[in-house]
Amino acid sequence: MNRLFLAQPVTLFDYEALQHDFENIIIGRWVPLQNLHLTLQFFADKYEQEELIATLSGLELKAEASEIKGLDCFEHNQILYAKTDNSLVKTLHEQIIKLFDLPQKQEFIPHITLMRIKRVPHKELLEKRLRLYDDKPIGILQPSIQLIHSELTPKGAKYTVIKEF
Repeated sequence: MNRLFLAQPVTLFDYEALQHDFENIIIGRWVPLQNLHLTLQFFADKYEQEELIATLSGLELKAEASEIKGLDCFEHNQILYAKTDNSLVKTLHEQIIKLFDLPQKQEFIPHITLMRIKRVPHKELLEKRLRLYDDKPIGILQPSIQLIHSELTPKGAKYTVIKEF
């Protein structure tokens, strides 16, 4: 099954230290360093990769490097994520959904998933720790756009870059 998505790669300054800062505060599965990215659009298996490449190649996709700073949680799906306030990311997302005539089910919030949370044994400590990261630079959003194939394995997702725009 094709599981394709368009993303911007990220570089975190010290992912190991960040993980250590949340040790025993939240319990879950950290995204492996090599899988960190900001998803611009998840296509799943709606399109063949050749069709996506051809259509996306006709679009002028521009990405710029920008700071990743701050952390937060999506409570509805239990995700710890890093933030970026790069407005170009939202513009790119809007171009893509318009190009493919995709429905916008919910507001697009640019983010980098860091952990899928299973339990929060110390909610008050989590809130305090998140505040420490409010304006703290933690990485860089890379100026690249990639079409990625995701293969689900028993050990987690394996990503393969299909095309860089």
